[in-house]
Amino acid sequence: MDPKRQLGEAVRVLLDDHTIEEITVKDILAKAGVSRYHFYKFFHTKEELVEWEYLHILSAHARDILGSSSWSEALYKKFLVYQTHLKFFQHVYQSENIEHIRQVNRRFVRDAYRMMLRHAGASLDNPHILFATEMVVVGGEEMTMRWIADGMKVPIEVMLVLFQESIPVCISQYFY
Repeated sequence: MDPKRQLGEAVRVLLDDHTIEEITVKDILAKAGVSRYHFYKFFHTKEELVEWEYLHILSAHARDILGSSSWSEALYKKFLVYQTHLKFFQHVYQSENIEHIRQVNRRFVRDAYRMMLRHAGASLDNPHILFATEMVVVGGEEMTMRWIADGMKVPIEVMLVLFQESIPVCISQYFY
């Protein structure tokens, strides 16, 4: 396995038990079995490594999620990814200084919504659709992060209903 992948797996395993602040680069190196040289060859900070692993997990499932036949199926699949890697995501979301990860996640979600809306025939020039989409992206991302940070205590099926009930009418018509 290449050193970058080893570092990613090491930080994922460490984040199963600790927040980002509790992990040191030394911990990551010991778990990965790679040198400090390899760490700094790819990353400037442990936060960059966490972000890389975060994206690696999401991108490994992106094709399946985006290939869903409906919005609710896509959301369900994304929630299953969160459930599979719950401790990792939980500790990431409980950490401080994760604004860049929030931005990355919002971009991923925004792109997915726009792709689904465009595919369903929605006009992405319509200010109502743009506003509703942004409201769902920002609010949905925040609520999802809180739900995960709290350990996903509310069942996935209930969260799906809550999300479906909160989608503005001007875009919900394109998701069913």
